[in-house]
Amino acid sequence: VAKSTESGSRVVAAETLVREGIFQGRFAPGTPLRELTLAREMNVSQATVREALQRLEHAGLVTRKANIGTTVTRLSPKDVRERVALRAMLETVAAEAAASRMTEADFGELERRLDILNQPVAGDKYYEAAQADLEFHRFIWQCSGNDMLCRLLEQVAVPLFAFVSILRSQGLERLMTVVRSEEHTS
Repeated sequence: VAKSTESGSRVVAAETLVREGIFQGRFAPGTPLRELTLAREMNVSQATVREALQRLEHAGLVTRKANIGTTVTRLSPKDVRERVALRAMLETVAAEAAASRMTEADFGELERRLDILNQPVAGDKYYEAAQADLEFHRFIWQCSGNDMLCRLLEQVAVPLFAFVSILRSQGLERLMTVVRSEEHTS
């Protein structure tokens, strides 16, 4: 049991490192992710990296093709438009369901997560801001009580969060400017 727990924690660590690399733009969309190279860099087995990449594929962050390899998911403008439209529809359903179920404590937790989000935004910490933003939205999804809806939103939204994080980390705009412009349009 200890060995499988240790193996599982290595997979989680490898998954986290690659996820961070994607969100931070170290692994740009379309970049090939070679299992053997990553295994050497992380000092883990190739099987560990393979499992981590399978998890990231499930999250929509990488694309795996048999006999070809794994690449960071590349979203075309059409992919982005479709995902944004789908996310808007699904999140509306989630927010409506969550609003009727949330307790005072849930609203307090939502405020806490918003405070957490504001810290990396103020410091232009793109990866941390993207993760905090995603966690804020995930909490709302979970409060909907609809597990299928949560899974669908994970598949649709996580690659969008990564895509936006990469664009912002490439210096397109300071995060606070983006947040202020979004506040004025809401």
